[in-house]
Amino acid sequence: MRGALTRNIARRCAIVIGGMFAAVLAAGVGVFALAAASPANPLAHTISTWEFASARTRADLEAAYQSGGWLSAWWQWLVTAVTTGDLGYSRILHVPVAEIVASRGLNTIAASLTAATITVIVVGAVAIALARFPGLAQSSSASGLLGAWLAVPSFLIALIIVVIWGARLPNPATSAPITLIPGVAITIALAWAAPLIAAARSAAAEVWSTPWARALIGRGFGHSARIRTVLPVVLGAVRSPALVYLPTIVVGEAAVEAVLAYPGLGNALVQAAAGADLPLLATVTSIAAGVTTGLVLLVRTTAEGARS
Repeated sequence: MRGALTRNIARRCAIVIGGMFAAVLAAGVGVFALAAASPANPLAHTISTWEFASARTRADLEAAYQSGGWLSAWWQWLVTAVTTGDLGYSRILHVPVAEIVASRGLNTIAASLTAATITVIVVGAVAIALARFPGLAQSSSASGLLGAWLAVPSFLIALIIVVIWGARLPNPATSAPITLIPGVAITIALAWAAPLIAAARSAAAEVWSTPWARALIGRGFGHSARIRTVLPVVLGAVRSPALVYLPTIVVGEAAVEAVLAYPGLGNALVQAAAGADLPLLATVTSIAAGVTTGLVLLVRTTAEGARS
């Protein structure tokens, strides 16, 4: 039994890690191919001015491009990144790409963890309210409000925050990144909490419509008894959507960071795409593809394991 469980876990880990590796490679190849296919050919321009740690590395990359085109250039870039850690130089941010990944990656992780904490608090409070008050789960006005909330994308929530509280928000040009985290985290949490609250409300409405739940109310059970009885069912319904929507939230964070000018990897991805900054674009795109694919595969393998 234990051996079968170990093999099952190892198989799932292999699927997730293999998928992430394939996504990273595919993303890098895609960026180099698109750069070479562009009429402006930013790949050729980038290679002639790409700043690496050594002149030898620049020469190797240019030789690879001249002999084998964009595919050889991508392979040389990948080999250089793996063997030396030199990912290139960002011409729009004027910093080595490795430094951008290290610093901005920490900023994105901090905002994401803060957003997850806020989401847990908000969804937990709503779940308790749904378990305590039957009318809230069955209210048509609450259903309409939730439907409107679900229709608002994360970047629009960020724009609304900027419009309403723009003058009170920290200035991204002069403020430390930590002061900008609340705006990004709240935006992401609001976008993530909406589908989770919808799942919680559906579960609560289904529970309160059953005969035994109506009997619970009719016999005069207090609010605490209702919460102890209904809350586990409501929270159980939230668990799966929390995992399913996680990759979507990770992808949407790029737009949120760009709108709020937060110095994270998502904003760096938008800046790199707008400025045709190939080293930065290839690196961040590969990271985003690997993380998103890993999360999707993790959700699927976890769901398959729960069913089996």
